[in-house]
Amino acid sequence: MSEFLRILGGVRILEIAEGIAGPVCGMQLADLGACVVKVEPPGGDRARQWGPACADGRSAIFEHLNRGKSSIIVDWRSAEDRDVLAGLLRDADVVVVHQDPETRALAGMAWRELCDANPRLCVCEISDIGLQGPLAGRAGSELVIQVLAGFHRYAGRPEAPCRVGYEIASVGGGMAAVEAVLAMLYRRERDGRGDYCEISLLGQLLSQKQILLAAQSDPDKWEGFHLNGPHWPADIGWETSDGQVTFDFRHGERDGWVKFCEAVGLGHLPDDPEYADWRSTIYIGDRKASHGPVYHAAFRAMTSQEASDLINGFGGISVKFHDYAEILAHPQMRHLNPLVSVEGAPEGATRQVATPFAFDGATVADPRPRAAPCPGDIAGASWPPGPPKGRNSP
Repeated sequence: MSEFLRILGGVRILEIAEGIAGPVCGMQLADLGACVVKVEPPGGDRARQWGPACADGRSAIFEHLNRGKSSIIVDWRSAEDRDVLAGLLRDADVVVVHQDPETRALAGMAWRELCDANPRLCVCEISDIGLQGPLAGRAGSELVIQVLAGFHRYAGRPEAPCRVGYEIASVGGGMAAVEAVLAMLYRRERDGRGDYCEISLLGQLLSQKQILLAAQSDPDKWEGFHLNGPHWPADIGWETSDGQVTFDFRHGERDGWVKFCEAVGLGHLPDDPEYADWRSTIYIGDRKASHGPVYHAAFRAMTSQEASDLINGFGGISVKFHDYAEILAHPQMRHLNPLVSVEGAPEGATRQVATPFAFDGATVADPRPRAAPCPGDIAGASWPPGPPKGRNSP
């Protein structure tokens, strides 16, 4: 995406959140043109201290999650700061809030009740585990949330499950909050009223397991396509002379697999009854570990490029397991255009991953998103100037 579209131009969003989930939501809304003011505690968002650091010492993670925003410092113990926040709330369109239990208690804000005082306000409150129930209000780590949602079953081994090595709950929660905010803005455009929405990171992560839960029966039986992850060995690549590649022919592409076998000296396999279910021996199925080794010698005799060219030439799909530099240099990425230049960002963060929106028909665009703000780069209860409302803006 070469431009950041200003579809939400004129929409004012107050982001009262630290860490990942809330800032992901605010970042994507800012990418769409909203005016986002980030409320930080004295000392700044804790993510400002997270490594790795850019050339000037600023956190690369914070720079990415908070581009395009302004910042204001609010000490919840200060009556003056609360008055400043109240002024911003009066003119806000959206509030995105995600607070640790201690901060939530200190703030003492009934976020749902803000909608009663300002019927056009849209409030999205994010929690870790939920605001009701026996664990209500508890702070949940990424590991805790993944375990409660059952995601630990899909990494590691059945006898040694582990955390998915990515903040899938936090980032997923932020993206779900974007959906909730846009839905509330749509309702306001239609009915003239805002709304309150609660999203828990646990709930949204559980929602990502829809097809898995649909296929599970009591006590723990799994059936169907692509659903035996907890019981199969880890799905890894095929080792060539210079790295691993994927190896797959889609359902109905047996002829391609046959041609591959013939090309690598395994022409007897298509006639072997053990390989009648041929896909389960290369990709989908629990027989890859037992029946896959027959392919190993052929792969090890090829480079990754030679193996991928051969498979793809017969209609399959094969790509190398890339590191990040190779991923971004892949020619396919030129068509996805996944990076943006960020104006004023420190060395090491001038090019960032773009929000994956690619719209046609936008009439107002800003091709240079601004860098993440310094702590408290605005003061007082006045919103910073933003782009004008578009003709169809809420």
